[in-house]
This record gives sequence, C-alpha cells and structure tokens, in this order.
Amino acid sequence: MLQCGAKKVNPVEPFVTSLPVAAVLPELLTALKIAPQVLLSAPTGAGKSTWLPLQLLQQGPVAGKILLLEPRRLAARNVAQRLAEA
Repeated sequence: MLQCGAKKVNPVEPFVTSLPVAAVLPELLTALKIAPQVLLSAPTGAGKSTWLPLQLLQQGPVAGKILLLEPRRLAARNVAQRLAEA
C-alpha cells in the first residue's frame, strides 16, 4: 500500500502537481507495472479522486480502466462528472 502525507490544498485547483499524491506518482506507476492492482491511502484533498485518475490514464500502464471507490453516491457522481469534463 502506498501512503502520502497530508497537505493543505486549494480545492479550486485540483489538477496542480503540488498535490500530495503527485509525490508518489512515479512509485505508483512502477507498482502498476509489477502488479495489476495497487492500493493507495491518502488524506482528504490529496488528489486521489481528481488528479490521480487523469494522470494514470495519460501516463500509466492501464488499459483504459481505473477502479475508483467513493464512499457516497453523490461524491461518486461529482467525481465522475469532474473527470469527464477534464
């Protein structure tokens, strides 16, 4: 499991590379080349739901599939809409 630290982030700018998950992106990409599944644990606002899926689609060894779990239905819909617009 990969973990990244907490960091205050402006919610208006979710796609900037200063997000905490940006620091573990190279390690995550390497892990995905070795294993078909990787579990990432990070605090709220780290970029797990917004920035990271877009980076994985652009840079990662994924075949167009990313499984993203959201604890609430409304959150899942909002994230899906935001990613579709990006």
